[in-house]
Amino acid sequence: MVKTAQGSQNAFNITNPGRYRCQIFHYHRKLSRLYLSVYKGQRASPAFFILFADVAYIEAPTSWHSADFNIAAKQDCIALMLELGLVGEAVYEFPDAYAAITDYARLYRVPSPQRQIRIIASSAAILTSIPAEIQ
Repeated sequence: MVKTAQGSQNAFNITNPGRYRCQIFHYHRKLSRLYLSVYKGQRASPAFFILFADVAYIEAPTSWHSADFNIAAKQDCIALMLELGLVGEAVYEFPDAYAAITDYARLYRVPSPQRQIRIIASSAAILTSIPAEIQ
C-alpha cells in the first residue's frame, strides 16, 4: 500500500529502496501526470512504475539511484510552494483560502547527496505497467 500521510518515510513501502534506480519515463503535460520507470539494480526492464498525479513541480535529473521516497511535512511543502510562487504569503494569514491546494499537495522527496529530488503532486501510485496510450 502507498502511504499518503505527510511525514511518511518509504512512501511506497519498497523493500531495500536503495537498490533501485528511477528514470523519468513520461510526463503528460495536459494531465499533469509523471510516470517513472523503476529498475532493480542494473536490470534492463523496469520492475514497476510510479505514477504521480496532479503534478505541480518537478526537480530531478532524468535518472537517479534510489526509490526511497518520503513525503515531507506539510509545512515543508507549503514553504516550497511559497518559494516557487505556487501560493502566496496569504497562505499563513488565510489558510482556508488555500486549503484546496495545501490539503492535497504532497512534497515527495528522495534523500540524495548528489542532487535534490522533489516532486509536488496530489497523489502517487505504483503501477505494474504503463497505459498503452503512453507507450
